[in-house]
Amino acid sequence: MDIKQANYGREQTVINNESGVVNIGTVQKYVGLKSPENEVPIREITSESQGKFIVGFVLMCAVPMIGFIADISALHPFLNFPLWYYVIAVVFIAVCTFIFFYDNYKICNVDAPSYPEFKHLHSDRLVSRVEGGYKIFTYACPCIYPNCSGKVYISESPERYNGNYHLYAKCSLAKEQHSYGLDCNLIAYPADIDWRPKEPTKENA
Repeated sequence: MDIKQANYGREQTVINNESGVVNIGTVQKYVGLKSPENEVPIREITSESQGKFIVGFVLMCAVPMIGFIADISALHPFLNFPLWYYVIAVVFIAVCTFIFFYDNYKICNVDAPSYPEFKHLHSDRLVSRVEGGYKIFTYACPCIYPNCSGKVYISESPERYNGNYHLYAKCSLAKEQHSYGLDCNLIAYPADIDWRPKEPTKENA
């Protein structure tokens, strides 16, 4: 009996034999991320620490210029450094502080529901309210693309609109090659997603 194997279409393998065409390679078309075994805890932020961050953030925005001008006026004649040295130092400290407390900053802009409900915080991070503060976590599950051992992680949304999805995800191993669109229940569907950044808008001369 003459048996021939061939690939037809996406994600399927068929065998042609004397009995006709038999589909042997149909793969799972979706996977659910939202389940207890897929939950990956990241960190918890107490209400007290979040309140301190808000106060500190306000002070960081309102006070520095006054202090900066006063310090420069007093110290500059003695240190004799160029003014841009001080500017770089202040910017460096502000950037490092912003990166370290980025989760706290994003929580200020998100109306987080009570756990186990959640809101997307940023990147692969989700946030929920828990007793005494906030819980930051994510979900990850095995990639369902054929012969892939990576994990599916929530990602930032693509700059170019591509489908009516609630969130988007990528494979930890294949990245954009194995992309997913997620519905509101975090069911991930393999999808062709355009991850290219938008072209800069040309201003009219």
